[in-house]
Amino acid sequence: MTMVAFIERLSKICARLTGIIVVILCVGLVGSLLISIFFRYVVGHALSWPEEISLILFAWLVLLAGSLGVREGFHVRLTLVTLHLPLPVQLFLDRTINLAICAFGIVLLYSGYDLVQRTAEHLTATLRLSLDWLNFSAPICGILILLHGLSTFLMSWKEH
Repeated sequence: MTMVAFIERLSKICARLTGIIVVILCVGLVGSLLISIFFRYVVGHALSWPEEISLILFAWLVLLAGSLGVREGFHVRLTLVTLHLPLPVQLFLDRTINLAICAFGIVLLYSGYDLVQRTAEHLTATLRLSLDWLNFSAPICGILILLHGLSTFLMSWKEH
């Protein structure tokens, strides 16, 4: 198995797992919000913990779904101009964008890991959970963005 095939296979496996996790996070987020709404408006007593859980789930959901966007190519892009360019220029721009996405993944990994280290002993206000539950979303998703961006970049060379 070549290195390109290995990276593509790893990216595909990670994307499948990420998709499953995103669905689970969506269900958890909706459940947490429904509990919060029920207790606030039906019972008349607002709970504080569903808001903390929702914040953590939402951060993970957004970053994981964003990493899937890199893999599946559903991130926002403007193609109005690039579609009229010659194919070699289009390929060059696509590969340059993929490299920029990889660079973003590296920055997210590095800065996210730095954030985790700086807040290692901090706890959330209500549940007293470690902030690691929230902050680890950045470096982990940085790794996924880098993996998917690298896979897309390498596959663009293999296809053309």
